[in-house]
Amino acid sequence: MNDAASPMNDIDLGIGPIVLLVVYLCGMIGLGILGRAKSEEKSLRDFYLGGSSFGLFVLFLTFFATQYSGNTMLGFAGRSYRAGGTYVVSILFMALAICVLTFYGPRLYKLARIFGYITPADYIYHRFGSHALRIVCVLLFCWGLGNYILEQLVAMGHAVQGLSGGKIDFMAGVVMLVVVMLVYESLGGMRSVAWTDAVQGVILLIGCSAIFYILVTNEGGLPAAAEIIQETHPEKYQVPDAPGIRNWISTILLLGFGVSVYPHAIQRVFSSKNLRTLQWSLSGMAFMPFVTTFLAFLIGIIAISKYEALSTLQSDQVTIYMLAEIININVFTYWLGVMVFVALVAAIMSTSDSALLSIQSMITKDIYKPYINPDATPEHLLRVGKIFGWAMMAFLVTMAWVSIKTESSIWLLIKLKLEFMVQIAPVFVIGVYSKRLPAKAVLAGILTGTAITLTFWIGEAVGITIGQWGSIQRSPWSISAGVWGLAANFTICIIGTLTAPKHD
Repeated sequence: MNDAASPMNDIDLGIGPIVLLVVYLCGMIGLGILGRAKSEEKSLRDFYLGGSSFGLFVLFLTFFATQYSGNTMLGFAGRSYRAGGTYVVSILFMALAICVLTFYGPRLYKLARIFGYITPADYIYHRFGSHALRIVCVLLFCWGLGNYILEQLVAMGHAVQGLSGGKIDFMAGVVMLVVVMLVYESLGGMRSVAWTDAVQGVILLIGCSAIFYILVTNEGGLPAAAEIIQETHPEKYQVPDAPGIRNWISTILLLGFGVSVYPHAIQRVFSSKNLRTLQWSLSGMAFMPFVTTFLAFLIGIIAISKYEALSTLQSDQVTIYMLAEIININVFTYWLGVMVFVALVAAIMSTSDSALLSIQSMITKDIYKPYINPDATPEHLLRVGKIFGWAMMAFLVTMAWVSIKTESSIWLLIKLKLEFMVQIAPVFVIGVYSKRLPAKAVLAGILTGTAITLTFWIGEAVGITIGQWGSIQRSPWSISAGVWGLAANFTICIIGTLTAPKHD
């Protein structure tokens, strides 16, 4: 096995990857300018939903590029390295996320076309008529998306540092990509984001194909890696015990329901040209976990055979380490590796810009306009959203630096995001079908679920002990705090639905 630091220390990619990265970034800005030129009107619908005009090709690729991001290619691979074979569960929870979105998405799309929803909170306020519920949901959405962007910034720094062979350091890479992303996103809104997503989605698909080729052909491929792991780390292949199985189920539920209510994914539902286009896009997405997520899992597994005792921060870079090893074998593997690095950058940027645009839309339309400036014009709201977006990214760039200094794993950031945002799931899963679900039950469920989750997180962080029960854990009985909260949340919503009169 190799020294953990050696791949990054020895890598020398030359100037080629940096030139390719600059060309790619200039192309993204060009698409932003084109998106601005193609804007039909200065309206919130046009800027945040692209005029609800996306066809099958663009919609599928923007779904794909947004769903599979830096936390997939780096964070999931790192988690697979640390957990071993049991992390095959990652394929299941990403598949469940698409199933849940497919369950409520088409129904929500029909409502959006009738009532003109732009943000997820538009549906929430129209369906339940509660200001408190709208504000609470927007806050949870923004908390989740803020952490989501932070994950991408951490992955962004790792990817650019690897692509440049260390010539561009972590924070310089983060700042460079953030500025480019803000420029094209501010120029053309969702239309520019979707077009760049389409390009980034194609690059990501090519990158995944390249990764698969590398995995099956380099140094004996998966069979050789499996043999080494069996000899050196047989525990990585052990069947999970009862706590492990509970953790499996917990993770499937947490990410399955949590990922399905990403606000930027919901807004892509609103952006579809018609229902059939949406249904075909979601059908295609159902197969993607068996491609992208499976590849991230394989990267982590093969990395176990190559690198001994990586730290948490190092394990999030195993994809980069492995590429660094093969990239200088010959000209073909050199450009293949460079393509994969660019695909990583593309995946990260496509997710970050979508999440930021979604936050801007909710802050301006669901908070600023109804509660701060009811008379604001669409042009004014767009300016406010852009200013807020730039300010928020400046804060998150600073937090990315803090995250690296504290060696927080990407997986920890993923859980921190979804444990709380998953509490919104009943609003859509039950709300779009049941007219009897009352606002009071939904609000009580969300607040209860959030309080339970927060209690477990804070309790473990500060070391609270409760008598004979011992210290509070973040995952009691190997079940995530967010899942305990979600169970209470769904229970309250179901009871509220069964006992409430029919809502007209």
